[in-house]
Amino acid sequence: MIYQRYFKAGQKVQLRAKMPLHPEGRNELLSASIHSGNANYFNLTLPYGPNAVAQYPFTEDMPFELSTDALGLGVKVTVTYLEPLAGDRIRVLVLPDLQMFQRRTQQRIDCTIGIRFTRGKNSLLKLRETWHKNALILSSSTPQSIPLEGFHPCQLNLSATGIRFSLHPPAEPTDICLMLLDLGDSKAPICLLAEIMWTTDKNQQGTVHAGMQYINIMEQDQKRIERFIKEHS
Repeated sequence: MIYQRYFKAGQKVQLRAKMPLHPEGRNELLSASIHSGNANYFNLTLPYGPNAVAQYPFTEDMPFELSTDALGLGVKVTVTYLEPLAGDRIRVLVLPDLQMFQRRTQQRIDCTIGIRFTRGKNSLLKLRETWHKNALILSSSTPQSIPLEGFHPCQLNLSATGIRFSLHPPAEPTDICLMLLDLGDSKAPICLLAEIMWTTDKNQQGTVHAGMQYINIMEQDQKRIERFIKEHS
């Protein structure tokens, strides 16, 4: 298989941690770009700062699904972690299971929900640990035991895999946001991590539109968002 046909130097890719790494049921993504490689391995650059490799608990042979877009389709292949090459670069072994697939269009809605968030740059490790702790607490709590102070109604565009809304800069691609979403469904808020994928120029109100992708979210919370969208479409 000539992987260079689908994965070229400089191309942006996604790494999805493969189960059963997370038996409690969570989805976890990382952004990366192809630095170099061949049919046996890829060298990947992580965009989370000069110490990006230390921001994630990589272990030997840890499996990921690596995906990107090529030739008008999605392309994915299983890779396993080999070693760090630099503070922001890793090497992964490429397995011979490349697949082409049609990406599923995600249903999106414009809505107003309560939101709280904290932004961080080059702070994936800290925010990831905070997310995991909060997500487990919220999943085992009753709605009545969770204080909902500090949630501000926000007009946004919502899907099961990402969110878009206006915020005050600074905000740049690869910045990480720890978010709490109150869907108003009489349940505990949803806690997730989202990575900024793009931003617009600052408008007259001094804000920018930011499109974000969820990189850490519990599966049950993702299903809650899907149900919310169906009920309000």
